[in-house]
Amino acid sequence: MKDNSTSQRRTLVGRPRRMFNTLAATGLAVSMATVGANMAIAPAQASVAPIVVWVDAARVPQVKAYEKANPSVKIDLVTFDGGDNGSGSIESKVSLFNRIGHGWPDIVFSGEANDVQKLGTPPFNFPAVLNQGGLLPNGLLKGYATGTLADCYIGGKLECLRNDVAFDVLWVNVALMKQFGYTVPTTWQQWQAIGEEVAKSHPGYIVGSIGDDFDDEIYLQAAQCPINEQIKPYTILDNPADPNCTGMASLLDPLQADGALSPSYVFASTYGKQYGVSPSFPNGHVLMMPGPAWYSGAIFCGTCELGELKGTVAAYPPLHWAGSPKTYTGDVGGGLWIMSSHTKDPQAVAKVLVGLATSTVSQNLSQGYPGYIPAAKSWISLQDASGFWAAPLAPAFATAVSEVWSGWTETPWDTIGIWTDSVLPNLTAGDSVSSQLPVLGAAISNYAQSDGFQVVTKP
Repeated sequence: MKDNSTSQRRTLVGRPRRMFNTLAATGLAVSMATVGANMAIAPAQASVAPIVVWVDAARVPQVKAYEKANPSVKIDLVTFDGGDNGSGSIESKVSLFNRIGHGWPDIVFSGEANDVQKLGTPPFNFPAVLNQGGLLPNGLLKGYATGTLADCYIGGKLECLRNDVAFDVLWVNVALMKQFGYTVPTTWQQWQAIGEEVAKSHPGYIVGSIGDDFDDEIYLQAAQCPINEQIKPYTILDNPADPNCTGMASLLDPLQADGALSPSYVFASTYGKQYGVSPSFPNGHVLMMPGPAWYSGAIFCGTCELGELKGTVAAYPPLHWAGSPKTYTGDVGGGLWIMSSHTKDPQAVAKVLVGLATSTVSQNLSQGYPGYIPAAKSWISLQDASGFWAAPLAPAFATAVSEVWSGWTETPWDTIGIWTDSVLPNLTAGDSVSSQLPVLGAAISNYAQSDGFQVVTKP
C-alpha cells in the first residue's frame, strides 16, 4: 500500500530477538527529524525502479528522512527483524532467493555485527564489494572512526558500511550516587567494591545486570578474555581458563551472589517494574550500569521529555582494569548497511547506501552513536543540546569509541546467541559466571570447528 510519498511500505514477517531494535522511533528522534531532514546532503541519483531497502523498525525513521531529503529517489521499504541476535532471517531469505534466482533486496540493514561474515561466504555470497568499481566517494572511508569498519572486511573486500558503534560506557544515576555518598568508580575493582557495599547497605539496588543476552560482550570483551579471538585465517584462540577470563568472572561472582547484579533481562517487561529504570529512574533501584552507547535512547532517554528524568543520568568512560596499561571496552552490536551483489543499478544503490550510513539526515535519527565521524559529531551535539543528561555525553563517548577491544572477533557463528542459549539459562538458575566459562568455551569451539576453523588455546 502506498502512502503520500512515492515509496511503498511493507513488512517482512520475522522473529524479533533483541528488543531494543524493535522499538518504535523515540520522541527525541521525532523531534530531531525536522532538524535532520533540513540538513543538506548530496542528492542521490534517481533510479527508474524503486530501490528495495530492508530495515528493522528502529531504522524506519532514518530511511524516511533520507527519502524526504531526496524526493527523486524511489524506495520500496520493507521492515523485518534486522537479523538481531542470530535470528538468521537474512540468511534464510537470501538462501531462498538464491534458489529461485530473484527477490534479493538492494540494501539490507543488519543489527547483527557478524552478518557480513556469514553472508559474504558460500553459499550466500550476498554483499556487493564496495571498495571496487568507484562505488564510494573518494575519502569516505577515512571519515570512519578507527576500527569501525573492521567487521565489514572479508579478505580485503569491503562488504558493508557501519551505521553505529556500540561501545560500552558506565551509565550512572548521579542523583543516587550523591544520595548514597559514593564516588563514581574508574576501575572494575572499585565498581565491585561499591557493588558489595550496596548489597549490604542498600539491598535491592543494583550496579549492573547479568541476565542480558549480550553480557559476555560487556564484561568478558572488556576484560580481553581470549575466548573468541581469530589470530589468523581460520584459526580461533579459545581459552576460557585465561587469567583475563577468570579474573573478570571472579569479580562478577560475588556481585551475582549477593544480588548487586540483576539476573533479569534489561528489556523484560518486569525489569522496569522491579528496578524502576524508566519512567521513574530517579526513584528506581539502578545505581549504575555498564552498558552500550545505545542505552542512551533505548533505555534512559526514550523521549527525553519526561521531566522526572532530566538531569539524572550521565555516561562515564569505560571502567579500567586496575594494573592494566590500557583501558578496553566491549562492543554490543552496532548496525550494518549491506548492498546486494545482485542489484541491477549498483551506482544508484551505492549512493543511497552511503546516504543512509553517513548523512546527518539519516544518522541524526540513529539510536546509536554513528560510526561515521562527521555524523557522530552532529548526533552527539543534538543529544547534549537536549538538556536531558546530567552531564554531556560527548566526553565519555569520545573516549570509549577508541577503546573497543578488537580481540573479540566477529565470526560466522554468533557469540551472543551462544551465550544466550548455552550460558544464560544457567546463570538465571543461579550458577556462577566462573562455572560457565568452560561451557561457553566448549560451545564456541564446537561452532568454530563445524565451520572449518582450527581451535587453539595458546597463540
